Amino acid sequence: MKNKTVPYLVVYLLLINFLLPYTISADAFYHKRLSYPIIINNPRNIDPVIKYMKQKVDREKAKNYFILLGDSVFYGSPGNSDQSISAYLEQMPEHPLVFNLSFPGSQLGDLYTLLLMLDKNGISTDHVILNVRYASFVPRVPYQPIMSWWADRLRKEDPEAYLIVKAQEEERAAYSKYEKPYDWLQGTLKKYVYPYITLMAYLDYYQKYVDLQWDKWRNQAMPDDSLAQPEPWYTKDSEALSDMLQQAQLKAAFTNLPLNLTDSNPDIYFTKQIIEHQKGKETWVVLAGTNHTYMKEFVNQPGYVENMKRLDDFLSQQPIHYLNLEGQISDQLFTDFTHLMPEGYRLMAQLIWDAYGQRGAAKPL
Repeated sequence: MKNKTVPYLVVYLLLINFLLPYTISADAFYHKRLSYPIIINNPRNIDPVIKYMKQKVDREKAKNYFILLGDSVFYGSPGNSDQSISAYLEQMPEHPLVFNLSFPGSQLGDLYTLLLMLDKNGISTDHVILNVRYASFVPRVPYQPIMSWWADRLRKEDPEAYLIVKAQEEERAAYSKYEKPYDWLQGTLKKYVYPYITLMAYLDYYQKYVDLQWDKWRNQAMPDDSLAQPEPWYTKDSEALSDMLQQAQLKAAFTNLPLNLTDSNPDIYFTKQIIEHQKGKETWVVLAGTNHTYMKEFVNQPGYVENMKRLDDFLSQQPIHYLNLEGQISDQLFTDFTHLMPEGYRLMAQLIWDAYGQRGAAKPL
């Protein structure tokens, strides 16, 4: 009896392995942007999203779709997915299909790695829009990573580029916190085992799908996925705002020391890797702006002003379409030093869309 049961069990498991991804609704995988709690739980959870993108592109025979890559600004923090830049771009007249793979904390090395992952899955990167900030290019202290999310994927997709990350990882080892054996095991399984077992690779999305179906059955609206409720910065507690300005990480992000804009800066290196990868394609780099009123102590420093001019010159000389939004969005539309209210993200989307429509042949790629 046992011998007869085994083949049926194997067939059953194989069917689950094959069919499970097709039972999960699109909203569980992706709604205007990546799911913050799911990616935080395991960065490898981006793989099912990329597979979903491939299926959607093939099913709709889509050609000229946009892919957004960036950090928390393009993600739309702190608001919800319907208040993100991708949501507003999809409201523009005659807009193309938009996929937003931006994620808070992403570094330029992460964005480069995402391009390689898209290549591997047969997804075109002919139309890409990236966001960067002044802070994207400032020097790092050893405990700040060159890459936040997908360094293990870069090691596989571009071993030569990974050497830069590896060298810094070895430096950072001295700052590593003690990790409990169970946490280490879970991390190892999530990185190197679960992605190859469909049931585990899709588990977080299946759980989200079940939750969405339960809410739908009870006639509940889709849960708000805001990271926090957007509030204008000037309505917040003045003491809290003052304390934030004293944070070492914020001071480092707005340093007035000369920026290193050579290849020895990992972020410049990865910027050039991105540009090389995108040769012959339509690529936009959007420099997100700063809340000058709140950050006046930093942005009025001569060193910052000079750095911003040099960074603007560097980006404008690259063979890409470049849009500098510094000073283009009212300080009243910020929630803090760099993130925006929904109205601010709507305006950002409009500025990008207008620039896209006016691009002409000023800078052929």
